Amino acid sequence: MATLKFDDEAAHRLEIFYAFPDMRGQREEAMRQLAIRPGEAAIDIGCGPGFLSESLADATTSGGRVVGVDISDDLLEMARRRNRRPWLSYKTGDAMALAEPDTSFDVTVSMQVLEYLPDPDAGMRELYRVLRPGGRALAVATYWDGVVWYSENPQRMGVVMRAWEQHCTDPHLPRTLGARLKAAGFTISAVTGYPLINTKITDSYSEGILRLATDFAIQQNLVPKAELDAWAAEQRALSEQGRYFFGSMRYFFLAKKPS
Repeated sequence: MATLKFDDEAAHRLEIFYAFPDMRGQREEAMRQLAIRPGEAAIDIGCGPGFLSESLADATTSGGRVVGVDISDDLLEMARRRNRRPWLSYKTGDAMALAEPDTSFDVTVSMQVLEYLPDPDAGMRELYRVLRPGGRALAVATYWDGVVWYSENPQRMGVVMRAWEQHCTDPHLPRTLGARLKAAGFTISAVTGYPLINTKITDSYSEGILRLATDFAIQQNLVPKAELDAWAAEQRALSEQGRYFFGSMRYFFLAKKPS
């Protein structure tokens, strides 16, 4: 298994990707579920280019504290460049070994991160450790085998999607995430789904995935470039013809640390 890596160019593409309407809607749903209150302390684990961290900081207001943690210095540099909130800070760090004291946050968020960790359970234990008693945690993951993506060449589509599944440690994490959060000590407050549905490819979540999946498969030599080019061309043609369809579900697990 080889995980995604972000150089400066890839990080810039991801920053654009996170600004798409699909991603904004997902962040809004996360904020709705967390119901952040002014003055709270929150940590965004795997914060990427920092868009969710900014939303958290706006909700806590200047009386709160927000820390964004990511392993990619390129992504963090983009987040720092945009940051104008003194109570929001960013740190390079490992989600499986956070450099934060025990019980130091009211809210912990892990958005599309746990499935990428070499040891997802260690990441869940860290979510629990840094959370104060009675605090809230939100863990979000995708069941990648459940993606619905239309193609007139389903065999090629299957090859591409099986290659893409190798970009994370556990592409099927939602199946076991609830039980594993409980094993880490959490109680589960709610499990919900957030659908991502695209009927055109331009400026969509699936366009970002198409680019990421193509780059990953080429870097790892998993699918011939000619096949990937043909797949991408077909998807863009389907979009132009009004026959494009992509559907994926993000699973939101809202949990609590017992008081």
